[in-house]
Amino acid sequence: MPLRSLTVLRSISLAFALALSTWSAMAPGVASARVLDIEVTRRGRLADGAPFPSGRRPDGIAYEALIGRVRYGFDPMSEANARIVDLQLAPRGESGLVEAEGDFVVLQPISPDDRRGTAIVDVPNRGRRLALAMFNRLQRGFGDSAVLEIEARDWGDGFLMEEGLTIIWVGWQHDAPGFPGALRLDVPSAHGPQGAPIEGLARSDWVVDEASERLSLPALGHAPIPPARRDDPRNQLTRRSGREAAREGIPRAAWRFSEDGHAIEPVGLPFAPGFIYELVYVAQDPPLGGLGLAAYRDFVSFARFDTRAPFPIQRAVAHGLSQSGRFLRHFFYEGFGRDEAERTVFDGAMIQIAGAGRGGFDHRFGHPGRVGNPYENFFYPGDDFPFTSRPTRDGEREAGLFDRSRAQGSMPRVFQLNTGYEYWGRAASLIHMTPDGQRDVAPLDDERLYHLAGAPHFSMGFPPDPRSEATPGLYVGSQVDTSGIQRALLMHMLAWIEDDITPPASRIPRIEDGGLIDPSALRYPILDLTTPRSPHIAYQMDYGPDWSRGIVREPPLRGPAYPIRVPAIDAMGNERTGIRPLELAVPIGTLLPWALRHGRVGGADEMVGYVGSFLPLAQTEALRREADTRPSLNRLYPSRDAYEEAVVRAIDGLVDAGFLLPRDRRQAFEAAIERWTWARRADR
Repeated sequence: MPLRSLTVLRSISLAFALALSTWSAMAPGVASARVLDIEVTRRGRLADGAPFPSGRRPDGIAYEALIGRVRYGFDPMSEANARIVDLQLAPRGESGLVEAEGDFVVLQPISPDDRRGTAIVDVPNRGRRLALAMFNRLQRGFGDSAVLEIEARDWGDGFLMEEGLTIIWVGWQHDAPGFPGALRLDVPSAHGPQGAPIEGLARSDWVVDEASERLSLPALGHAPIPPARRDDPRNQLTRRSGREAAREGIPRAAWRFSEDGHAIEPVGLPFAPGFIYELVYVAQDPPLGGLGLAAYRDFVSFARFDTRAPFPIQRAVAHGLSQSGRFLRHFFYEGFGRDEAERTVFDGAMIQIAGAGRGGFDHRFGHPGRVGNPYENFFYPGDDFPFTSRPTRDGEREAGLFDRSRAQGSMPRVFQLNTGYEYWGRAASLIHMTPDGQRDVAPLDDERLYHLAGAPHFSMGFPPDPRSEATPGLYVGSQVDTSGIQRALLMHMLAWIEDDITPPASRIPRIEDGGLIDPSALRYPILDLTTPRSPHIAYQMDYGPDWSRGIVREPPLRGPAYPIRVPAIDAMGNERTGIRPLELAVPIGTLLPWALRHGRVGGADEMVGYVGSFLPLAQTEALRREADTRPSLNRLYPSRDAYEEAVVRAIDGLVDAGFLLPRDRRQAFEAAIERWTWARRADR
């Protein structure tokens, strides 16, 4: 899904780099932005300078890319940085600032006259850039190359370029995977007096689905937190048979750290399938991961307020999805929307598919790459009160997610977009109900919440792969495409911050009208359908007495679970609330936002992360199973004309409601016809 990213970069012109270095050191105002210097190592025209068609310019808009490195200086005495864990323990440069250095990529119209003045500042997801895949429909898989080929003509359909937007990516994650093109931030480590090492406990866990000879300490290829001493008695490995099962200690003689210290290996029998293994071990010299929050802020502040920036902007929209969306929830929770000069940096924020989570973005020995999913990464910081934007009460605590930003006056206008998966897999109901699950909580006046009904975290694409048929008639992977809805919502955000045009009202399931219900109340029309044990469980966690200083007790203590609700369904088994994509409005089957761990050892009634399921309709009543109470395709649509008429009506409804752009009508219609053609195939 993500796009190509930069390679190790060749320098453009030494004179240009020297000029940048000179002005960054001398120019007034740069110190307040805390960008100490910037080096553009590559500058080139996108698609060899071919203009992207645009309704804003009759001759189109030609774009360029600026790729390079940026060096920051963070004032440890500034109130804007006071929330960064261990900042006072970081080494300082000659200026007295704590320094870090990272990657950036900027795309902008070549001609200043073509620049809209608004930037989409996309938070890299595990080092990757996702905005073009999302908004430009660039066909890239998450495992595809992240190298940015500037001269290539494949930029999707050019949607963002047609709008004259500046698109910014800046590295923030210190442990992002090190594949070519990844955007990262290099940060210092904390030390004690006179440079003495700081030790503490770190933790990793694994759901083992097949016998394994190696378990890597980091998740998903991230940089590891290595052990300080391999023989320390505090290094302990346990296993358990389920998320809440009792831990069973594994003798120290039965496992060891790998030679490189990046994994553990068994001594004797392999690690057994069907268990959750958990390692608590001693680590040393914690990196200052929280500097990523300040780096994201300061790079945008530099672009916005320093007149000598080579990519000037007047307005900024923060954008992030999945991990990056959780980053933004954490970013504004901690009050990083105001810079060291007390200027508001962001006008808007689009927080996508983040659910109710934040994450390990700013605590000692944290894992920014880990988050609690339905059945992996257990008990890490992330599912933590407060969840709602407005203050709510949880026991003795009363708080709202954006309290600090609102108190500062730095609160942007916010969209939070969640699919059906986030209600099942990321506890999204908590962002608009009380923590006890009894009452709805309205969004803020300058906030909109949108539920993209029935959609998975990431779509698998249509048609379904025959190999994904887990049981007869049930495919793992959902094909709901929400890109058209998200493009329309982006245009609403731009109109809101640029012209003060009010966007559509929030569309979310509500307790009050029966749209947000206990999952046990669901009644699917496929009577023999096996459903998950539960949605993702968010617990009230006790991280220990030093949590206020960003130090986690490992393992933390698990408390009671928060109640989680999910959207109600219609007679087809599809979610009936929120913004209903065309696949649900004119269905050829049931699109579940969840999927089970089919074929895995242990946790068989638990969900697999990120994907949904698809159960197509029988073609005729004669082929419909007795346990399936849904109508057949023939009964629902007596002819292709009837199907096409329903599609056109649904497209008109989405356009009229502001959830589909007129320019996307044709793509939506053609995709619907592709679904019909597949559904009518005799061999499916």
